[in-house]
Amino acid sequence: MSAALVQPAAWLRMKGVLHDLDRVKTPEAALDAMGGVLDLRAYDWAQAADAPLRADEIEWLTYATQVEWGTEHYFAVLDISRDPLVHRFLRVWLEQEVVHADLLRRLLAAHAVEVGPVHEARSKRLARWRGKQINRAARRVIGDDFFAVHMAWGAVNELSTQRFYGVIRSRTSNPGLRDILRDIMGQEALHYAFYRNVAIRRLTGNPRAQRIVRWALDKLWAPVGVGLKTRRDAHRIIAGILGNSPEVADQMDAQIDRMPGLRGLGLARRTLDRALATAG
Repeated sequence: MSAALVQPAAWLRMKGVLHDLDRVKTPEAALDAMGGVLDLRAYDWAQAADAPLRADEIEWLTYATQVEWGTEHYFAVLDISRDPLVHRFLRVWLEQEVVHADLLRRLLAAHAVEVGPVHEARSKRLARWRGKQINRAARRVIGDDFFAVHMAWGAVNELSTQRFYGVIRSRTSNPGLRDILRDIMGQEALHYAFYRNVAIRRLTGNPRAQRIVRWALDKLWAPVGVGLKTRRDAHRIIAGILGNSPEVADQMDAQIDRMPGLRGLGLARRTLDRALATAG
């Protein structure tokens, strides 16, 4: 069954969590706060079409649209948990992220930019099947600590997405894009809160899980969208968005540091440095 529609501005006022995630202290609270999908009818599309988008904004939003759509790909790969809380969350997460893609697609279409999904290509379908088998094998080898990796990895991805949207929103002169990103960021913040709180729950008092998660993020993690898009694509986007805002990468690392066993990982700043070196 489809999720209920959410009127964005009222939802943000009611929840009041966009800038104060410490209020969401448990994954259960984060999930309860998520509500339904955003309502496309709630936006002024004429206003969004009248104000221009810069060429770099179009590139960033095209990447974001295809990655948000790609949630269908990641859902198929990651939906292996028998935890009913995670099972329920992943379905809400999927529905909300697909609507985020549709909002961005519609905004771009208003500027005569047509964007299609990339995750439905045959090569991506094969990758999806392989990814699910790899995750099942990892689950058998690692045990339940596999889900600590899943949750911490998801937290990093959602944090990255939310912060990137924040930088784009702070720079754009398009009021429609500001409204859309405000509401997408609100839901991304709650997705992050869920992942982070489950990760903390699984990492606390569990040195083995902490070692496994730290190794996985250090050695295996890639920027959001890599796999659907190329690493070079991702580095170009990261350099463009964060190149003049390196403090955002430092803020992200400070958030990651708060998860047990991950202090000093420096993942966001290291990724930005690599992106800048590649772009240069």
